[in-house]
Amino acid sequence: MGDNQYPPQPSLIIDGATHVAQSQNIRRAAFTLAEVLITLGIIGVVAAMTMPTLIAKHQKKVFATRVKQTYSIVSNAFLSSVADNGYPDTWNFGEKVVNDGNTTLNDPDHIEKMMDTYFVPYFKIINRGRINNAPYIVLSNGTSLTFSTDGDTYNGVYSPLVLYIIASFKKIGTLDYTLDPDYSRDSVVLAINKSDKKVGFFNWRTQGTDTNRSKRDILRDDPTYGCNKNVRREFRWNCGALIQLDNWEIKDDYPWY
Repeated sequence: MGDNQYPPQPSLIIDGATHVAQSQNIRRAAFTLAEVLITLGIIGVVAAMTMPTLIAKHQKKVFATRVKQTYSIVSNAFLSSVADNGYPDTWNFGEKVVNDGNTTLNDPDHIEKMMDTYFVPYFKIINRGRINNAPYIVLSNGTSLTFSTDGDTYNGVYSPLVLYIIASFKKIGTLDYTLDPDYSRDSVVLAINKSDKKVGFFNWRTQGTDTNRSKRDILRDDPTYGCNKNVRREFRWNCGALIQLDNWEIKDDYPWY
C-alpha cells in the first residue's frame, strides 16, 4: 500500500503547456497598432500615386467613346438627310452680299434654316436655341450640337463652303474661343464640306503637299489648330480628327491635362 502513489496527470500538464503555447502564438501572430498604421500609410501613398493615373485613363476612355458615339449619330443623320435631300453639293448653304465691314458673314438665320432642313428631322432632340447667335440643338443623350459655316468672300459676296457642327459634352459651346471650350476634353469639331460625301472632323492643313510629314503629325503639330499642349485648348480643333485617326483611342502624346 505504501508504494501506491497517485499517478501523474500528464493530460493536464500537456493541456496546460498547449494552452500556453497557443497563447504565445496568438500574441506573436497579432499586429501592433504601429504596424497597422505603417501598412495603411503605405497603402495610402500607393493609392495617391496611382489614382490620378487611373482616373485620367478612365476619363480618356469616356471622352473617346463619346466622340465615337457622336460621330456615329451625326453620320447616321447625315446619311438619312442625303437620302431625302441629296449630297451637300446640292444643299443651300446660302450666299450673302457683304455691304460693309460690319456685316455678319455667318448668317445665323440661314444656318438655323440649314439645321432645320438637313439635320433636325433626323435627330431625337430635347432642346434648341441660340448661343452667342449660333443655333444649337441638344440631343436626347445630352450632347449639344452647335451649327456654324465658313467660306470665302469674292466680289462682295460671301459663299459658305463648309458646315461646322460643334459637339459639346459638358456645356453648349461654339467655335467662339471667348466661351472657353476645351476641344481636347469636352468638345470636338465636325465638318461637312459642300463636296463631301460623308461627315468628317475638322482637320486643318492635312491636305497640303508636305510629304515629309504624316497626316497624324500635322493633326498633332499644327501651330494654330493642332492637338498638342502648345496650342490653347480652345483652339485644339484637330483633336477629334486625331482621335478618329488613332482608332478612337487617346494616345500618350495627346494633350490631356
